[in-house]
Amino acid sequence: MRVVTHPPLPRRRRPVARAAAAVLACAALALTTGCGTPEESDAATGVPDTTRLGVVLPDSTTDVWDRLRGAAVDQGATSGVEVSADSADDGLDAAAQVRKVSAFAPEQLSCFAIAPVDPTALVKPLAAFAQKGVPIFNVGLRLNEAAAKEAKVPIASFIGPSDQEIGHQAARKMLTVVPKDSEVAMVLGSEADTNAAQQRLGFKEAAEGSLRVSMTQSTADDYKTAVSVVTDTINAAPNLRGIFASSDTIGRAAAKAIADLGKKGTIKVISVGGTEDGLRAVKSGELTATVATYSAAVGEVLVRACREVADGKTVKPRLTTQSWLVDQANVAAELAAYPDATQPFPDPLV
Repeated sequence: MRVVTHPPLPRRRRPVARAAAAVLACAALALTTGCGTPEESDAATGVPDTTRLGVVLPDSTTDVWDRLRGAAVDQGATSGVEVSADSADDGLDAAAQVRKVSAFAPEQLSCFAIAPVDPTALVKPLAAFAQKGVPIFNVGLRLNEAAAKEAKVPIASFIGPSDQEIGHQAARKMLTVVPKDSEVAMVLGSEADTNAAQQRLGFKEAAEGSLRVSMTQSTADDYKTAVSVVTDTINAAPNLRGIFASSDTIGRAAAKAIADLGKKGTIKVISVGGTEDGLRAVKSGELTATVATYSAAVGEVLVRACREVADGKTVKPRLTTQSWLVDQANVAAELAAYPDATQPFPDPLV
């Protein structure tokens, strides 16, 4: 589903006014320099006369990506950036996402942004933008940097929270709710998810020497599969005291498995996302905590970064946005502010 927003009226193109200006210019200059046709436009010159941002996201139906898209659309109106956002119907379908990216290639864009469902498969179609000199932003889900370098696809900036810090935040909370030296399992979602891999790395780093950390079999980021995998994990490890999941959906699947086995309260679950459902699960006690990642902030920073690049400025190669641990102590405030953060955070673009 592609959603297009346009900049405020003062920034819109006015074909009638442009045509009139062209006629006056012709009248004044015909004897000396001649003139072009009034139909000449950015399609002919290859240079967009307004700032345009194309965005391809995994799935418009999930809370995380819908919030990012909505924030980008809203910020586009404020920043004078025309935002065109599209997403695959199936969030895990790389082929569908490749088609969406390819559909943008002929357009005259100032910037392009991608949250790839496959970090390697989505690199090749980005070459069309790189060849035209269109700055490419990587948001949320990481591209394969080695593959991008090999394909000569420069990434203007990666925009999103620090995944290792997310893992650190989750582990620090886990250490306060389970006894020292407890067994804790990290739920494996998709093996291709490099963000989740960095989160698990951060979790292990922060838990080193204090918790015994293992990893489950792959759940393919599927709720029903996760319930089954976590059930098997608990049955195989009766002394398990904690679970770390890299999404609220999989965290809630783990919580269901725990409840079905009659172990609610014995095994703590901390997830990542801070989605509305995830926050409500924290409030109800289904989840012990979630690390909120504020996807709306990512969408806002993306549009502002595109604006800066279009204005000839440079942006940092890594624009780190906020993550924040939400538990019983602060979940009510987070729900009231959703999807915005309750805590200040340094502007990544400064």
